[in-house]
Amino acid sequence: MLRLHWNELKVGDHVLVHDVDQPHLRLVPGVVSCVEAATGSNDIAIRLVASGAARTVRPQRLAVHLDPVGLGEQCWRCDRPPRSNKP
Repeated sequence: MLRLHWNELKVGDHVLVHDVDQPHLRLVPGVVSCVEAATGSNDIAIRLVASGAARTVRPQRLAVHLDPVGLGEQCWRCDRPPRSNKP
């Protein structure tokens, strides 16, 4: 996510997060739960609800997309082909 969009996030905004605890860093829906203003990029907490279990994460801004994902938005995680378990 661009820093401009990141710093405009407000509590209650819906986002999609590449969850490091999910296979292939899949996108998980979340809601911004806390915004702490900071120099440069704000510190953002996002509440994720995946598989019925809710938890709060503080992801890096490049692991977050607006919901819905903007057209033409570049993301190396989304553009990367899935990993194979084959040697």
